[in-house]
This record gives sequence, structure tokens and C-alpha cells, in this order.
Amino acid sequence: APNSYRNFVNKAVVETNDRVAANWRKAFETFNSLNNILANVDVITDANEKNRVEGEALAMRGILLFEMVVLWAPQYDASGVNPATDDAFPFTTDPITDINEIPVLSSSDIKTIDQIYTQAATDLTNASTLLESFGKNGTNLSYYACQAYLAKLSLQKGEFGDAEGYADEVISSNEFELTSSPLDAFNNTSNSTEDVYAIQQTLANNTGDRSSGFGLTAYFSSLTESGIGVYRLFSPTFFNANSWHNSPDFEPNDVRGSIDLGVDENTSSDEITTAYYKSVVDNFDEAVSTSKYTSSANVQPVIRLAEMYLIRSEANYTNFGDVISTQALSDLNAIRTRAGISQLTLADFPDQAAFFDSLVIERTREFMHEGMLLEDLKRWGGFIGSAITTASEYDPWDEEFVLPIPRSERDTWAD
Repeated sequence: APNSYRNFVNKAVVETNDRVAANWRKAFETFNSLNNILANVDVITDANEKNRVEGEALAMRGILLFEMVVLWAPQYDASGVNPATDDAFPFTTDPITDINEIPVLSSSDIKTIDQIYTQAATDLTNASTLLESFGKNGTNLSYYACQAYLAKLSLQKGEFGDAEGYADEVISSNEFELTSSPLDAFNNTSNSTEDVYAIQQTLANNTGDRSSGFGLTAYFSSLTESGIGVYRLFSPTFFNANSWHNSPDFEPNDVRGSIDLGVDENTSSDEITTAYYKSVVDNFDEAVSTSKYTSSANVQPVIRLAEMYLIRSEANYTNFGDVISTQALSDLNAIRTRAGISQLTLADFPDQAAFFDSLVIERTREFMHEGMLLEDLKRWGGFIGSAITTASEYDPWDEEFVLPIPRSERDTWAD
């Protein structure tokens, strides 16, 4: 519903927001399905198959817990937050098989931030052990996907040594390789060389498109045969760093900022060879769409090797305190040069803050539209909104950036 999305634009998400309620409901349906699988996994008699199923179920539960705690709880190390006592959301590992088994909850059933992070880390660690012998595990969740999510989780908690170690495990495995261009990591019908974990899609089985009216392809693609182009960017605010916080401010040769302005309603998804293209559904010449999700027939990357490089760089830099290490700089440059822009040297950074600024802008450029910016801003304590008027600036540590437990859920509780 339009008003539901307008809540997000206005930074005023209410308990009755139907998108929040739908995502909450789907998450807990998934939790219960996974809990039931894990409770009955012993029926699988083949030891290898049992390890694979159990490992993938634990990995899915750990990933979902992490994604939810980022959205439904305050940032782990934010000012004034005590993860050991501050609330996140209710959670149980007990399976429910009958409607009569659904417990009546109360506020005392809400887990703390620490408890949710601990459960997520435990699930991902146990999944890693069970899946390690399967290697890349085809197109399924793998040991490396678990390590990648443990890297994300550790970074978000501020455990930088652990984050660096997990990211290094993925990079050093040599199982993955950066694509020659960042654009090559998208719009593929099979996993690219840098997909650590990706969602497999076909035109008949996907996460959403023009026909369904939801999903990344529907929202981000404006091509006639693909999406409805709900989400569009306007270049004056997109490319001007003085217009809004966290602008990617692309350098001239950066392929991640390349635009095709010759697109029209006859252009097909396989004809797009730039990072952005003129919006087909908007009459303004300066409205552009991202090319990362042009068709629902393509694989949808979730964890890319590029993220592991930038996690290792950020974790290494932060862990070393007042030293910019050659490792942190090398990882940053690996992403820059792949995008077609120049390497940086230690001489380019007069102080620590300058290197951090480069890390921030490189993550913004690389992962634009991939759903990471909010968790990044929460971790960095940055600002969301316009850089011109202070009235539009928002602190990501404010309560308005913590999703509420839906009213439909709380209405069933005992208190």
C-alpha cells in the first residue's frame, strides 16, 4: 500500500504498517518451518544428507536472525544501548505443529539484543561445521556463506578481529574471484565467480517482478518486460555529494556510475550494458534506474566477494587503531581498480579519518541498491537524509530506525 511505503520515506514507521507486519509474519513462519526441520532431522538416515539439511537449516535461521536484529533492534554498540538488557524481539527454537501449541506471549518473552546475536552466531557456527566438507555446495548455502555472514555479524557487533578472520577465510579459500567488472556480477543466469551466496531465479520462479508487483526487479527495473519502476533516482541528487548524505559521488571513469540515456520502451534487459539507464516509465530525462536487477530470470546476488574485501579492509583498519595497514589499503584498492578508478596510496591519507571516509564512500558506491546502507549507517553512526538542510538529517541510532513489533502481534500478547 502506498501509505506503508510513505511511512518509510517520512521516517515514521508505525505499528500498523502492513509491510512491516507482512515481513514479520513471513519471518516467523520461516523460523517455525526451520525449527520443525531441525527437530526432525534425525529421520534422515544418510549421514551426509543429514549434515547438509541440518547445516542449511541452521544457516537460514542464523541469517534470518541477523537480518531481523539489524532491523528490529537498536545498533549493538550504539550510545546508550546495553545489548545484555535491551529488548530485541521474541524468539524460540521450539517447533509448533498445531495451532493449539502457539503460546500466548508477554513482554517477558522478548529476547535481548545479545541473546539474538548469540543465537544467530551459534546457528551459523554450527552450520559451518556441518557444511564444511561440502565446499561451495553448488547453488545451496555453503560453509563459505556461513563464514561470510559471521563476518557481517561480527563487524556489526564491533568484533573487528573476528570479522577480519571470517572475511579472510572466504577470500583466502580461492573458491571465489572478483568478476572483471563490477557490472559482470549482475544479470547472470547462473552464479558469477564472486557469488558467495545468491538466489537462483527463473521467469517462472522468482522473488517478484512486473506481474507480481513486488520484489527487486519490480521496484528497481523500469524496463517494459521486467519491472514497474517504482523506485527511481534523479541524477542531480544522486551524483552531487553536496545534496544528500551518503551520495556515491562517482568519479568520471567509475563504471559503477555509467549511464545509458538512449533507453526506451523497446529496450530489453539484455541490451543494458551500463550501471544505470534512463527510466522508461518517467518523462524526466534525469530519472534513471539501476541495472542490477533488470530481469527476474537472473540470479540475485546476496553475498558477493567484493563485500568480503571491504569487510576485511574495514575490520583491519578499525582493529589496528591508528595504523593504516597495507592489507586494508590493498583490499580497498582491489575494489577501486576493478571499477576503473585509480589506486590510492598511504600518502593520499593525511589522517585516519580520511581513510575511513574512503572506506565509507567505496561501500556506498559498490553496494548501492543492495540493501546494506542502513546497517552500514547504524554501524558507522552516520546520517541519513539531505546534506543541505539540517531539518532533513536523521541519526540512524534514533528509535525511528528500529522497526516496531507489529500491532497485530502485540494484540495477541497477555500484556
